[in-house]
Amino acid sequence: MHSGTTDLSTFPALPGGGSLVTDGDELHASDLGNLVDRRPAAILHPRSTADVAVTTAWCARNDVPLRAHGTLHTTGGQALCSSGGVQVDTRSLDLIHAITDEHAEVEAGVLLRDVVWHAWLRGLRMTSGPTGYLQLTTGGVLSVGGISSVHGEGSIIDRVQAVEVVTPTGAVRWCTPQRNSALFRAVLGGLGCAGIITRARLALTPVPPRARVYDAHFSSLQEAVDTARVLIGHDEVDDLLIRWSAPHRDRYQLRFSAYHHPDRPPDDAHLLRGLDVRPQTWDISYWEFAISTDTRYEPFVTAGWNRVHKVWADYFLPDRALDGFLAATMPEVTELDLSETSIGLLFPHRRASFTRPGLRVPDDDLVWLFDLLSDGVGQTDPFWLPDRLRRNQRWRRRAESMGGTLYPIGTDLDPDSHELVLPHPERMVAEDPCFR
Repeated sequence: MHSGTTDLSTFPALPGGGSLVTDGDELHASDLGNLVDRRPAAILHPRSTADVAVTTAWCARNDVPLRAHGTLHTTGGQALCSSGGVQVDTRSLDLIHAITDEHAEVEAGVLLRDVVWHAWLRGLRMTSGPTGYLQLTTGGVLSVGGISSVHGEGSIIDRVQAVEVVTPTGAVRWCTPQRNSALFRAVLGGLGCAGIITRARLALTPVPPRARVYDAHFSSLQEAVDTARVLIGHDEVDDLLIRWSAPHRDRYQLRFSAYHHPDRPPDDAHLLRGLDVRPQTWDISYWEFAISTDTRYEPFVTAGWNRVHKVWADYFLPDRALDGFLAATMPEVTELDLSETSIGLLFPHRRASFTRPGLRVPDDDLVWLFDLLSDGVGQTDPFWLPDRLRRNQRWRRRAESMGGTLYPIGTDLDPDSHELVLPHPERMVAEDPCFR
């Protein structure tokens, strides 16, 4: 167990030109949840993989806790180092090394927004689809999994071709499904516990320039889910999700899209066959579609949304259990759980598309990610926070009893649910030679 005090007098020179911060307000570290606050002994701003490697090796030799983070878009302290350790801020690893017709090779601190933009300039998109919110680092997303609204491609880590990893002892390894394969599997969705991703190669695929967006509204969440199942069965739309928020918390929006060329628009009647819906439709560029969540949240972030308390509930559920979970859970959702910035989401995905073991997903032909992203904007109820935390405990037990699993970006402070501090790297190295 680390004592909480760290002697940095022997900290090595940084070969890549990075910097080590040892004082100032920056050392009071919290993530987007603003519930967990830890003060590391130092924060590393690396400029190269070598900076991360020498820091990691020094921490391993001196039994100093180490943790890496990107934009800290988790809500339970998942990316925070224990007090007295060294926090690696990967956002300074921000170079795009290559965009080809097959892949994007980028450093861990490159934002997904920049990956999507530079791919789009070449008529390409991320094969997996990007996350809805793009102000996230590549390395951070790959450490948790990454979910998009493209329902047939699995998670973002399922379309990663290669990663550069700094192991817990400071070695640098390039990993693919064939080379250093155990380490490749361990770091993708591994919450940083098996090593620090410093560079990644993401698969790209051609994308038509336009997206036709369809918005259908329902007074019943079950109706929206049933309609989504029909669309997935047709397998003809590209993106699909369900969302709801205040002030219309009893109004559920099913949004789906079809990418197309301007001279070959989608056949709406064919796409909507068998459905009793009349969605609103419009055409926008793929880029506009990809950044729509960023556009919506920009004014909230400017107004201080990043600094309020957030309690997120995030669970994967098998399709066979979804209806029962929603029937038990949705009556418990009140006006305190939703606001203009607090949103509910459902993402359906084909189970066969998930191939990486680091992301635990239920067994069923179809799985759903349920998100209720509550925040404290405008809340004055003194019991808002403890009630939301108890809500999450109750919902997590319910999801697990129905065969569900935890998607580890949310607010679950139970130490058994996901490791928050790098666990005994020397044991990992001893148990698997590929980590050396």
